[in-house]
Amino acid sequence: MTNVSSNLDLAVAITTKNNMRTIERTLRSVQPIASRIVVVDSGSTDGTIERCQALGAELIHKSWAGHIAQKQFAIDQCRDQGWIMLLDSDESLEAELIESIGDVVLEDDPIYDGWAFNRKVWFLGGWLHHTFQPEWRLRLFRSGRGRVTGIGVHDQIEVPGRTRRLKGICRHDSWSDVRDLALRQIAYAEEAVRSGIRGGSTFNLLLSPPAAMFKQLILKRAFLDGFRGLIAAGMTFNYTMLKHSFIAAERLSKRR
Repeated sequence: MTNVSSNLDLAVAITTKNNMRTIERTLRSVQPIASRIVVVDSGSTDGTIERCQALGAELIHKSWAGHIAQKQFAIDQCRDQGWIMLLDSDESLEAELIESIGDVVLEDDPIYDGWAFNRKVWFLGGWLHHTFQPEWRLRLFRSGRGRVTGIGVHDQIEVPGRTRRLKGICRHDSWSDVRDLALRQIAYAEEAVRSGIRGGSTFNLLLSPPAAMFKQLILKRAFLDGFRGLIAAGMTFNYTMLKHSFIAAERLSKRR
């Protein structure tokens, strides 16, 4: 077991806007291992900027450029470190993951370019142990080796070399409550339209929403998470229907 240290050759990149609900947990979780914490903020007005500065983060303002471009900009500011970790402002590291990351950066094994962790949702006061699980996200990578790819709100890090998985959990405080979840789903569906994601067919509208819910409720066994799991699984139906409905409506409007 490694005694983690902020002297490690690791920079953490985070993008923010009005994230007071979660940003302190995020920053405090990486302080033991990060020699630099770089926060790229796109216009917070709720105190996020002041909280980040009070906790020792470097603040950079950049107008919102979209999920992919904004995150790429954030990691580009960290290239002076040997390793970079990209986090969302609602993600935080649990103790075992902190130690795993410390071990990897300290060992600096040249065989691997990137490392992934399992992200687990904390929802309505408890863990979703089955819903959306496992969700492996490659977020730790060698400087200059990782780039952000994806479409819409679905981003990922790609590296040219070998990758491996870390022990431990990243806590994902995605939504404060069900209303927050619903509002975010509307925003994500709108982003899907703007980014040109395909869909909106009759097939998509009839089959994709129940398929999304079936995947979580039965295949992922969301029912074992109790009411939290049932709600989360049901909301996957909601989001999928919203997304394909918005895409279909956009297509119809262009035909007029």
